[in-house]
Amino acid sequence: MLVSDFGFRASSFAATVQLFDGTVLEGTLSFDNGLVVRSANTVKLGFTDILRAKFADAKAEEYQPGLVLVSGARIAGPFTSLAETTVKAGHRNLTIPGGEIAWAIYQPFGADIAAQIPRGKIGALLPGGDFFEGTAKSADSNTAKIVNPIFGPRTFDTKRKELHALILREIKTQPAGFEVVTADGSIFPALDIVARDATGITIRHALYDGMKIETKDIVEIRAGSSRYTALDSIKPARTDGTAQPSFAAGKMLDGTPLKLGEKTVRGFETAAGAAITWDLPIASASFVARVAAGPTTPAGQKITFAIYADGRPVARSTPVAVGDAPAILRCQLTAISKLTLRAESPTGTGIWAEPILYRR
Repeated sequence: MLVSDFGFRASSFAATVQLFDGTVLEGTLSFDNGLVVRSANTVKLGFTDILRAKFADAKAEEYQPGLVLVSGARIAGPFTSLAETTVKAGHRNLTIPGGEIAWAIYQPFGADIAAQIPRGKIGALLPGGDFFEGTAKSADSNTAKIVNPIFGPRTFDTKRKELHALILREIKTQPAGFEVVTADGSIFPALDIVARDATGITIRHALYDGMKIETKDIVEIRAGSSRYTALDSIKPARTDGTAQPSFAAGKMLDGTPLKLGEKTVRGFETAAGAAITWDLPIASASFVARVAAGPTTPAGQKITFAIYADGRPVARSTPVAVGDAPAILRCQLTAISKLTLRAESPTGTGIWAEPILYRR
């Protein structure tokens, strides 16, 4: 909905906002009883309309020193002794029950390192990916003492970078309508977001209900993963194509970062003619993606992107060539078990940006 100027005069940030219907808005982002995007026009949005609102100063997402909660929340910053019933954590000095803490992070690391943590075990994740299994006897922001039943006690000094993380219990991600990413690397799941004025937002959650986050600290606001399924996070059941490779998730087929124009995006690239199939029993969901010809597609060659449900064609994009604006491909899926995507052309590649399944 187009609206008039709301009189907002505080600082705003260049941003890209992607809606659930695939529409992308670029401009400056501010708050006034929702999100306001200003470019050629001014658009006011409710938070439930938004898949991702990413500010221009967003940085690579890593686990930062601080705490990871059982819910999946990340609270960056110093923390007090984990031996206490409650722990003071982060730059907002939040009070967190000790039983809600899953990991204590001491050195920044990415998802590849996190994947090396053995499921169902507690102890210390060490540099290089080694794991020292044992029970934590004491820990704070500076040291952690772990007792192994065979090797006995061992104290790790974080100033000497002797451990990446202390693992206390497993993460059991809980449904949340939204996630808010802040400049210090924190990620706060939220049941609801309130933005009454330009100064920032207030989030609702059992552990930090009513917490205010100032506009200057916000890096990204996105829909919670319980509201949609990112197709690039699911391994296909089958890939049919003569080109090798025919499919690459999270990157281009040549291994470079996946890009749509100059922007790095989520999604995947497929070789022209390849059919990628997922086993996805779906009662009812909407599919949406932005699609574009890959940069190696010959000049003048157009690609059509097609969706098949249990082998039946259900949607096709307009033909696109290199340099064309991305097309939005979307359809409703009901009572299917197999989803197949295909970039139809004799040569070239197709980029599927932000392919998701969602229910409104």
